[in-house]
Amino acid sequence: MITLADKFTSQLSRLMPFGKRNDDPLSSLKSASHWLETLPLGDAFKSQQAICGALKRLNESSTHLTKDRLAMFMLLDEKARDLQDTLVRQYLRNPRMSRPVESQLWHAVYGMYWEVARGYHSLVLHLSHEAGKNPRDEQIPLITLRAIRTFGQLLKWRAIRYLPAGEKLWLRLHNLYRIAETEGFHRRTQRVYADDASDCNCETAYLHILMLNLANTGTLYPKQLDLLDRWLCGWHTMLQLDRDYDPGTHSFSVDLSADHGPRRVRKQDSDKPLRFWATAVLLQKLDDLHADLQKGLPPAQLGLTVNGRASESLELIEFLQHQWAPLAAREQRRAPRETIKRLVDVAHGINAIVGQLKAADAPAKVSPYGTGLSYNEADDVQVYGFITDRTRERVSHMQLPTPVNSPDVERWVMHDESECGYGAIVESRDKDWLRVGALIGIKSHDASQWKIGIVRRLSRVNDDTSSVGIETLVEPPRLTMLYVTRTSGYTVNGLDNSGATLPHASLWLAGDNGADSVIIDPVHFTPGKVLQVHGTPERKFIALGNPLEHSEGWMRVAVDPVNS
Repeated sequence: MITLADKFTSQLSRLMPFGKRNDDPLSSLKSASHWLETLPLGDAFKSQQAICGALKRLNESSTHLTKDRLAMFMLLDEKARDLQDTLVRQYLRNPRMSRPVESQLWHAVYGMYWEVARGYHSLVLHLSHEAGKNPRDEQIPLITLRAIRTFGQLLKWRAIRYLPAGEKLWLRLHNLYRIAETEGFHRRTQRVYADDASDCNCETAYLHILMLNLANTGTLYPKQLDLLDRWLCGWHTMLQLDRDYDPGTHSFSVDLSADHGPRRVRKQDSDKPLRFWATAVLLQKLDDLHADLQKGLPPAQLGLTVNGRASESLELIEFLQHQWAPLAAREQRRAPRETIKRLVDVAHGINAIVGQLKAADAPAKVSPYGTGLSYNEADDVQVYGFITDRTRERVSHMQLPTPVNSPDVERWVMHDESECGYGAIVESRDKDWLRVGALIGIKSHDASQWKIGIVRRLSRVNDDTSSVGIETLVEPPRLTMLYVTRTSGYTVNGLDNSGATLPHASLWLAGDNGADSVIIDPVHFTPGKVLQVHGTPERKFIALGNPLEHSEGWMRVAVDPVNS
């Protein structure tokens, strides 16, 4: 029997909204706007994660597309941009952060881009499927352009962490461009976001991503990829896609039906939906920039970057001139690679390399009979006063003691070798230091001579392993000590306590025709600094010249002789 109270409760429940709580920020556009105002302004990470969670809820909800839902999604995307930019700057400005911090920041940035791309992609597919039936058709070009741009950020941030594309990102990106091309708005100029510096269209945004991918060989630093991403925004007008192939003009192509990026044109396949483009105009622009930088013009005046150095811009431009060149002018491998299986010892960082060179130069302290006397030897000494021949003969058949491996040395298996370096697949989960530009000492396991190597290429195979390309320098390193020739001028009771007179360990590289160089810690570098050298008979005093190369924790500097 149903009581009166039950009937009242049943009727009341029908009047209450079903499925969402009254305090749900996604219940309406007004609620979402009010909720965004309550986010903590001083905690960019927390606010960004909150918006990312809201976008994920919208993407996973089964609600049909409505005007409010579309407006809420675009509002959340726009409000998250400043927070996203804050986290991006934190990531790029802190290359020495620990692996847990790096992972947290990267996943936060990538997760936001993923939810935005995922949402816009589904909106484009839905709206394009109902073209002509939906009153929101006029928003398809803008939503498509935002989707293309965000998929480009996903590919860029996977490249920043040296990850393969995966997740069918290329197929989804190609599909978005095909929709824009089919609907005829691929060249319609739009302002993607209100705070953007310039307009663009779907074709230029798509080409932007393709050109960035052509430069991604696993050899660029994250900051270089980000710098190139900003440079490309000013070069959109120099690129255009064509359906028909012109062998005298076009250098690159992209297959819209394949799950991979662009390729150099080698042979045309008319059965595939290929698009072609030329880079001659852009390469001429790079030649002009290179010439202006060599003349001493600042990068900011050339429209490159405000805070960048001319040497860094020159290095990146020279790299792009090779990567974006036609097939006939592409960069060739300096030496052929040979597949091998070789065990090598690796020490990373200038301090570890110095320690290994010291150990290699130290006299042997272990006798053939071990570090101490055995029981039989001690018994002989007590009885006879010496070790008998019989005991010596017995010990001589014993295996010599195995030296203890240094904790600074790792053991890698090289998979290929050339005159210029090695290639290897290594475990990288616990190697925070393994990055492009890392300085390493390397030698065959059964050799005694160390070489200097630099990590030039890095590609993550999975969460546990990475593919590493290592360039080895021709010059053998020599351990030298550098002494500052003058005091710091800061004394206490007449004594210099600053530590400026302490020697600095360095790696001396003897070049051809006297073109020597030295690898030092960057904190000790000052142009023209005069140092006294111990460890090289040829030089007594040197002056530090121009930096030849530098990366995190080390710098290779040319040295000039100084008369004593």
